[in-house]
Amino acid sequence: MDILKKIVLIIPYRGIGDLIFHLPLIRGLSKKYQQKIILITNINNKAEYILNSEKSVSKIFFSDFTRENLIKNSMKLLTKLNTLKPDLIVVTAPSKRLKIPLYLSKSKMRVIFKKSNIKDLSQYIFSQSKLSFKNIKFKKDYKFRLQSQKSNKKSIFLSLDSFHDQNNWNELNFIRLVEKILLKKKLYKIYINFAPSKVSKFKKILNQFNRHSNITFTYSMKFSSIIKILNNIKYVIGNESGPACLGAAMGKKVFSIYNPIHTPNLSSKIINKDIIYFNSKKVSPTKIINKILVRIN
Repeated sequence: MDILKKIVLIIPYRGIGDLIFHLPLIRGLSKKYQQKIILITNINNKAEYILNSEKSVSKIFFSDFTRENLIKNSMKLLTKLNTLKPDLIVVTAPSKRLKIPLYLSKSKMRVIFKKSNIKDLSQYIFSQSKLSFKNIKFKKDYKFRLQSQKSNKKSIFLSLDSFHDQNNWNELNFIRLVEKILLKKKLYKIYINFAPSKVSKFKKILNQFNRHSNITFTYSMKFSSIIKILNNIKYVIGNESGPACLGAAMGKKVFSIYNPIHTPNLSSKIINKDIIYFNSKKVSPTKIINKILVRIN
């Protein structure tokens, strides 16, 4: 396995944090075999934006990994694999429906991560990477290598929602937080983010701050623009979700608010140990707001 000219890595996971957990594997494979990695992944994890500047990746393709239309999806994946003609295919999920196109492909070698009792995805990916490629020294490096830009030290990115809405901190808490931040009169810009499909869920905060000169709502922006904003701000505050993971990977100061019932694993904390996080079931909204206000300057 010393000479590999083309490596295809299949990442079926849909979360942004889930994608970031694969960076040690991507970079380790690329460094060992002196080849940029081709990714086939889920469009929901925004890989085309997140890994846009990743030097270990050459191309990114998207596939449908859902159980619906299983035969059709498998045939499409098989066609794509045979078109790429890889020397090695690596699949990071022990899914039976992915094994079929993998073994029918013309690839010279195939690696499928095995089932494990490890529930934490970051640990599972790292553990399976070491077991599957014993000749590679993988590093737990989850930082992005984005082009350096001048950081605005007086700006905040607020993330109001998550993929699973039951994780969300209450909208009224965010309104109180924004009001308190504005009273400090030290922060130049506040960006408020939520999915465009959830505008109706955040009408109160939208109506209250939509015309404020220091506040910009990002729900109508392209994801590439949101990445640029995150790269240029100092603070990320919000639910334990995609933006918190991105902020962690970019080395920003992240305040992550999580519900332990629905968020047993803190992805952003795994990506960057310096994250400050708050258990919304144990800590009151007032205390969370006050603790955040003390830490921003």
